[in-house]
Amino acid sequence: MQMGKFAFHAAAAAFAVSTLVAGAAHAAPKAVNWDGVPVSETMLFYPGQTSMEWILTGADHGGVRAFKKGDRCFECHSQEATDMGAKLVSGAKAEKTPIAGKRPAFPLKVKAAYDAENLYLRFEFPAGPHADVPFAKGGKLDPDNEVKVAMMIDGGKVDMAARSGCWTSCHSDARDMPTAPAAAALGAVKGIDTKAGYVTKYVPESRTQFDTAKRDNWDKLKPQADLDALLKNGGFLELLRWKSSGAAEHGYVLAERVLKPGTDLTASGKKEGGNWVVTMTRKLKSAQPGTVALEAGKSYTVGFAVHDDFANGRFHHVSLDMKLGLDAEGEIKAMKLP
Repeated sequence: MQMGKFAFHAAAAAFAVSTLVAGAAHAAPKAVNWDGVPVSETMLFYPGQTSMEWILTGADHGGVRAFKKGDRCFECHSQEATDMGAKLVSGAKAEKTPIAGKRPAFPLKVKAAYDAENLYLRFEFPAGPHADVPFAKGGKLDPDNEVKVAMMIDGGKVDMAARSGCWTSCHSDARDMPTAPAAAALGAVKGIDTKAGYVTKYVPESRTQFDTAKRDNWDKLKPQADLDALLKNGGFLELLRWKSSGAAEHGYVLAERVLKPGTDLTASGKKEGGNWVVTMTRKLKSAQPGTVALEAGKSYTVGFAVHDDFANGRFHHVSLDMKLGLDAEGEIKAMKLP
């Protein structure tokens, strides 16, 4: 199977940074001259109600054999993202509640750099028109946040993540998905918080079963001791998120999604002309639970999601699985700073 082409553009300007010193022990994050950092571009698309179970079912997804043999979603579909988004957002496939006027896809530009202590990220994407959501009050699912930008990182311990990216955390029984349990049926389940009335993202390793036919795995949790061991040994997906209301959140997905104010993450964003520009700074190594230790010379599977136009839940745009390389191979190559 042929690898889809991926756009890389090296900027011609010279690279310059300024360093601010904070205390005697550690240098503060550098002020990066982003003009000198190469840019990678991918297409984010609307995923509808496609889940990991959907991907693994031949009647839903014709590429299941290739996936099970080891092919990445990116290898098969990187040139089809716009077409897939158009089919899904229209309701023609895997979408029971289409939103009229919602855009099917849009480009995301990613720049990455790193030094001895931090990973620096810059995201840029076009702002889009507003489309009223008929089933949301005021036509907006999240009126407090016009935009949310998220990134997941796999440390290599979640089985299907290297091939599917964040899809391995997206399931048919999660909120607003086809087999989501009714709020009244949730009850109290050890290991996850169901007070919000829905099931969040999780990785299959956290369950005692992963049934792709019944698609009712949400409450089949492993014992807490097993979940603790997974967290300790890297069996999770790290999650970084910035919200346009100003919050920077840092957490992980294991038995459920866990997000808290970032202690080793700073992020900011704003509109510049017709584009949103968001930057993040994340420590390479962190003592915070649920973080992947990033090292030069290694590549990591990552996935991106943007909730634009006051979207929430599954009504976002996402990337396929991608590789972020720190002095290593990847669709996104992080530039080493002096």
